[in-house]
Amino acid sequence: MSNKVMIVSGGASGLGLAAGIKFAKNGYNIVIVDVNEEKGKIAEQQIKDLGQDAIFCLCDISNKEQVQAAARVTKERFGRADVLINNAGLEIRGSILQCTEEDWDKTYAINLKGIYLMSNAFIPSMIEQGAGSVINTGSILGYRTVGERAAYSSSKGAIDTLTRSMAYDLAKDNIRVNCVAPGAINTPLLRGSINDSPNPAETEAFLNSKSVLNRMGTSEEVANVMYFLASDEATFVTGATYFVDGGWSIL
Repeated sequence: MSNKVMIVSGGASGLGLAAGIKFAKNGYNIVIVDVNEEKGKIAEQQIKDLGQDAIFCLCDISNKEQVQAAARVTKERFGRADVLINNAGLEIRGSILQCTEEDWDKTYAINLKGIYLMSNAFIPSMIEQGAGSVINTGSILGYRTVGERAAYSSSKGAIDTLTRSMAYDLAKDNIRVNCVAPGAINTPLLRGSINDSPNPAETEAFLNSKSVLNRMGTSEEVANVMYFLASDEATFVTGATYFVDGGWSIL
């Protein structure tokens, strides 16, 4: 598997970095796509320290030219694309009345158009190879409701439908497309949100209560499911959404 390549957007930290590490430990070379150059370069070195090759592409996934440039770099460096994880996302709080038009457009540009642009750039290589796997990162908030998340929740809900449409259309090319829907995951981003809330202890207790396991998940637990979906253990799984939410979806 040492020649296989996984591309992950939002790969400089959180779920994306955990996925990069998981796949690298299993023999994949990694392409990290992110807007944070400092963290991206650190993540690149972390992957290399595991004995796999890695490249960091400074890229805003809502920018077509930047995404296509990342795809060209990947093709030149590795000559292939086996797994694409559309993980980068943006969460801006606000109800339908509070959310500005700019916030709405920005959320959809990253959370949905970003998947469109990344898929258009990298899936052609999978078609050439005759196989591939795409994993989209949704959210429990595409299925369950909390306050003031109109743009975020609706964009994440749309990823479920997009995943199924992609899976149907790409089946003829032997490309599987699935989705993971994380619940409350203890990422640096969520931790920052907790700490910035009016009552951090109360916020953390609320998030813990949204799992029947009474805790938040880890990035590694989500990455494990991503790896399973991309692996030969899941060759008959496509168009599916896997909840990695500690049971939030059954409450």
